[in-house]
Amino acid sequence: MEEVARLNPDCPKSGIPGNPRVHLRFDQRILQDEIGLYRHGTGPGPVMNPESSLVLPEFLRYACGMFYQREIQVQTSGHRHMHDLTGEIARIVTDSKVRCGLVHVFNVGSTAAVGTIEFEPGLERDLPAMLDKLFPPSRDYGHEQAWHDGNGHSHLQATVLGPSLTVPIKEGALALGTWQQIFHLECDIKPRRRTIVVTVMGDG
Repeated sequence: MEEVARLNPDCPKSGIPGNPRVHLRFDQRILQDEIGLYRHGTGPGPVMNPESSLVLPEFLRYACGMFYQREIQVQTSGHRHMHDLTGEIARIVTDSKVRCGLVHVFNVGSTAAVGTIEFEPGLERDLPAMLDKLFPPSRDYGHEQAWHDGNGHSHLQATVLGPSLTVPIKEGALALGTWQQIFHLECDIKPRRRTIVVTVMGDG
């Protein structure tokens, strides 16, 4: 992919100050190399490369809008424990002042998952029960034969559901359905203290 960023000249926040109609074109390899150098402080100052005089933070700001990041800490009781994260994520979106954009929710760790569901007692029982039917506890998993830690099914359940979720932000609020909430599901076999990273991006 040769074109990494093409800013819309019709968007008032696109382009570079003093030249709002410019389109940015970067070779992907050069951009990746320069971002790596910038992050590690080994590049030739803050300039990305001789082909572009746009400083990296300035590029990110104009290409992507504003960023805001917070963490949620969740204490689980063990396998099958579900949390409703909707309220906490909604508060983070409000605090971010982003009016139009996206919020990305990511569980740190490989034995828990996030997603959306109608968060009510019936489904709070049904989803973990169905996952246990699909991937029941067993000593026959390759993971068990390698580590003998009893949670091979936990890894499979979490992998199927996935560790992350992206939700649109519309007019400063989560664009969720009336009966759609954001959940966290513990798939591991013991209580865990989980960290969920919430990243908000967009325009205020």
